[in-house]
Amino acid sequence: MLKFMRGKGQQPTAERQRLQKDLFAYRKTAQHGFPHKPSALAYDPVSKLMAIGTQTGAIKVFGQPGVELYAQHTLVNNSAAELNVQLLEWVYGTGRILSLTAANQLILWEPVGSTLVAIKSLPFDGKLKKVSSLCCSLNKDLLWIGTEGGNIYQLDLHSFTIREPVIYHDVVLEQVPPAYKLNPGAIESIRQLPNALNKLLIAYNRGLCVLWDFETSTVERAYIAPGHGQSVGLSVGVDGSEFSWYHADGSYATWSIDSADPPKNVNYVPYGPDPCKSINRLFKGKRGSNDVIVFSGGMPRSAYGDHNCVSVHVSDGQKVCLDFTSKVIDFFVTYEEDSDVAQVLIVLLEEELCAYDLTDPNIAAIKAPYLHSVHASAVTCNYLASQVSQAVYDRILRAGDEQDVDYSSIDWPITGGVLPEEESPSDGGEEGKDYEILLTGHEDGSVKFWDCTGVLLKPIYNFKTAGIFGNEHDFRDDSAADTSADQLDEGEPPFRKAGLFDPYSDDPRLAVKKIALCPKSGQLIVGGTAGQIVIADFDEAEKSGLKYSSMNLVSDRDGFVWKGHDQLNVRPNLLESDAAPLSENGVNITGVLQVLPPASITCMALEASWGVVSGGTAHGLVLFDFKNFVPVFHRCTLNPNDLTGAGEQLSRRKSFKKSLRESFRKLRKGRSTRNNPSNQVPTTLEARPVERQIEARNADDGLGSMVRCLLFAKTYVTNVNITSPTLWSATNSSTVSVFLLHLPPAQTAATAVPPASGNAPPQTPRRISAQLAKEIQLKHRAPVVGISIFDQTGCPVDQFGEGVNGTPPHRLLIASEEQFKVFSLPQLKPINKYKLTAHEGARIRRIHFGSFSCRISPELLQSLNAGSPTKSTRSHGEGDGPANTSSEVYNEMALICLTNMGDIMVLSVPELKRQLNAAAVRREDINGISSLCFTNGGEALYMMSSSELQRIALATSKVVQPTGVVEVEPLESEETSLAANDEEESDKEGEAEGEASKEADGVIKEPPVATQRSKPVEAVNADRSSLHLLNGHSPNRANETITSSIGDITVDSVRDHLNTTTTTLCSTTTEETVGRLSVLSTQTNQQTTTVNVNDIPDINIPNLMDLASKSNTTETSTSSVVIKSVITSISHDKTNGESETRTTKTTTHEESQF
Repeated sequence: MLKFMRGKGQQPTAERQRLQKDLFAYRKTAQHGFPHKPSALAYDPVSKLMAIGTQTGAIKVFGQPGVELYAQHTLVNNSAAELNVQLLEWVYGTGRILSLTAANQLILWEPVGSTLVAIKSLPFDGKLKKVSSLCCSLNKDLLWIGTEGGNIYQLDLHSFTIREPVIYHDVVLEQVPPAYKLNPGAIESIRQLPNALNKLLIAYNRGLCVLWDFETSTVERAYIAPGHGQSVGLSVGVDGSEFSWYHADGSYATWSIDSADPPKNVNYVPYGPDPCKSINRLFKGKRGSNDVIVFSGGMPRSAYGDHNCVSVHVSDGQKVCLDFTSKVIDFFVTYEEDSDVAQVLIVLLEEELCAYDLTDPNIAAIKAPYLHSVHASAVTCNYLASQVSQAVYDRILRAGDEQDVDYSSIDWPITGGVLPEEESPSDGGEEGKDYEILLTGHEDGSVKFWDCTGVLLKPIYNFKTAGIFGNEHDFRDDSAADTSADQLDEGEPPFRKAGLFDPYSDDPRLAVKKIALCPKSGQLIVGGTAGQIVIADFDEAEKSGLKYSSMNLVSDRDGFVWKGHDQLNVRPNLLESDAAPLSENGVNITGVLQVLPPASITCMALEASWGVVSGGTAHGLVLFDFKNFVPVFHRCTLNPNDLTGAGEQLSRRKSFKKSLRESFRKLRKGRSTRNNPSNQVPTTLEARPVERQIEARNADDGLGSMVRCLLFAKTYVTNVNITSPTLWSATNSSTVSVFLLHLPPAQTAATAVPPASGNAPPQTPRRISAQLAKEIQLKHRAPVVGISIFDQTGCPVDQFGEGVNGTPPHRLLIASEEQFKVFSLPQLKPINKYKLTAHEGARIRRIHFGSFSCRISPELLQSLNAGSPTKSTRSHGEGDGPANTSSEVYNEMALICLTNMGDIMVLSVPELKRQLNAAAVRREDINGISSLCFTNGGEALYMMSSSELQRIALATSKVVQPTGVVEVEPLESEETSLAANDEEESDKEGEAEGEASKEADGVIKEPPVATQRSKPVEAVNADRSSLHLLNGHSPNRANETITSSIGDITVDSVRDHLNTTTTTLCSTTTEETVGRLSVLSTQTNQQTTTVNVNDIPDINIPNLMDLASKSNTTETSTSSVVIKSVITSISHDKTNGESETRTTKTTTHEESQF
């Protein structure tokens, strides 16, 4: 009880709490990879921006590399249709975009920093008003909405209301030639003529197209497809003199706008004469003097109806049919400025994005800078190599460049958005020497290297192991098939294999299970499903033939019979004495180690400076010297008494029948048995610790004997004075073994110290040897998920360079699924313990040590060091900038842990006190939790779907997020309302004008557009367009808070708003929003609102100093309906209270269209 009371009293000091806020903050930052379940695509040729919508409600906007904007639809009526994005339409050149959901709701989005904010919404009711097509006016003021009922509505984008006239289908039918007697059906396509903005081309479903003149509200010309072929869409030429009309029977034709007569080839079916599927989209352009037609679909229905194709047909006779492995969602073609010369074809598929150079007669592929498909082959493991050196990175890059020689060198056409001047997307991060490289292992035996240092996830190399295995005959067939990247069929259609997505694997044994990469030397180790360990390096100087070795873990178990899959066979011709070195694109595959039985590799450890690698399986562990290519030792972890692996029928694990029988027997005995201790039989249903101890873990799949983690470390094992090279292993049954390694002197030149006086040197000085030094058995027998040894400053010793031992004493951390435990070294006495499962019910899945830093004052540093002697050794240095001369950099190492509930905790070491707890991954997302990996800088990446990665930051010092912004053209909507409300607003206008000019002079000086204001309208537009400039160091993010200086915000008005609004970005409760609003001290005096930043002492604002010049803001605000946009921004906050604060200034009128 005394211990409990004492523990409750140890609360962190005020200085420590303030330091925690400066060091640790959880936020979701960037997203990498390909969107999950894409459903819509849109391109803005004016702003050069591309947008992708998904079935899960996400919208992602991409401009030049580094410009990425995210948005998320939210549920209002709890219907999944509200999330499914069916159409996207840009308001050309303004930066705004419209989305149409399956619930028939139209939403207007506007960029704010790196997010899109929903500023307007309009629901459509009724079946006849089901929207089928959208077309935005080139004047940016109207949106034409075509419906299933055949009518076209005009939406005023300024007021976001439907306005007259409506183009009704019966009015159109009255002016169509009498030969056309059908109900025209739904509106399939609407196009505005670029040379006559008052005219619309409208394609109806049943073979009717009309040219509508708005000035006269009449049909100027009608075009009728022979046979009334079902329309799919229109494509208008750049000069507005002709249009291409394509149909559901696989035909298309180019019509002249000035003539209603059908062209000669009106029934041209490119892949006829057999019945063909519909052409879904078509673009027409030029290559020199030749016409280029690009269309999707149109395949012969019976023979190739299941193919997903985009065809490129040139009028000189060249035809290419790009055959993709996933469904074509949509595509578009980019053109040269103000011409119809086709440049780039960009295809959005269900599983990837592909781009092709249309100026090249070979239609060469283009390597896109983003939206890469991480799951081209299914991802089977993730490994994040942190702090990779510049030399290793350059070698990997050189190897990858050799793989990219077949890609086109044309410039990427999507170049919209603005990047900050101080950094460009090509920069390698804050420090050019260290890189973060994500390695993904795949089902087909390949390992892909991704540079994830910055916002862009760049593929830099693809390492393939499948070519090593199999017989020579199979390999020749495969290589012949791979090299024929040209047409697969010389006939019609001229197919060409396209895209990288290939979800099928020939052999499941090739799947990669574990990866290790040395960040300093570039040594690469890949472990597979069939016990194979491939050893490779990026050293261009050393090249030798492929070597092969095997190690049998159960050689001393006579009765053991392996019932699983066979091992993979290395191709015999590679192992011949005169075989050439196996070098592919600058990577040398030096050898293959086969662990027997060929069970899956469950863990690996690599120490490149010692030349050793260790691998663990369900049967034990092996240690291998890959420099001399000789085995060092192996250790079987199977229980000698367990006969399950030997093929016998005896098993200590209870069968299902036996468990049922025992349960019924226990129920039958009832209370008498439970009350009589003499008759009690111990069962697995008693107290939890007993259940844990006697639970039969040695199952057929090797649960208890499975090696879960391995670690190489140079630490104090034999005595306190001398460090020794060691190997640590731990199993599923909580058995931790320590092996003492004896390295030859040549490999320990940096630390030429004998391991210990009592240990004899190895008998063969050139061989590495190992012996079991100590063994630890944890009582609770939970699986060990991680082992780490750290010095007094908390730095893991395995992250030190060669010859650096860190600050003694060393401590050992053993993390099982249920608890953390810290031991002293070399005595192995328990120091500290943190029971996670017993207290919170969660289990530990992964651990990592991260570095956290911040700038603090010297006085605070001294007080911290005085109060905590263990932290006094943590490094701190002088600030390196003129503005930081009075502050010092404080560094701290902490333990980061992921639980099976998706929570991430940060614990101090060695105290194991919790510093941060954040719900990072949904607990139902098993793949996301299992794929999460940490960096050394306090960041993490996890698979948020099968194809995209979510990046999160836990440190305030290391945040990688999109910094590019999209400039927004101001809405000119208030002019009409000003004219209408001039008289009743005249008294308010003068006051607002004075306040606005005062604000322009005294507060906002950066944006040039905000320096001249004659009307409150201009103040609104200037503030909206310059949102990202007010706080240049931290553009708005999807998980930061936007606060606004709006007067008359009360709890009641917020509650009323939340009950009616439909445009909130995230589902946030009333209490949360009111809580965030109430943080600000807001004072209202008639029409003015004053917010003083000095009144906000308790919010963590990393960039508060940047706002010092505009700390006191005073301005006019009379509108209460603007709360809608304010709350929208506020509710987009997911940072657990550690958010950044942005001050936005908005002035508007009561009669505004919001």
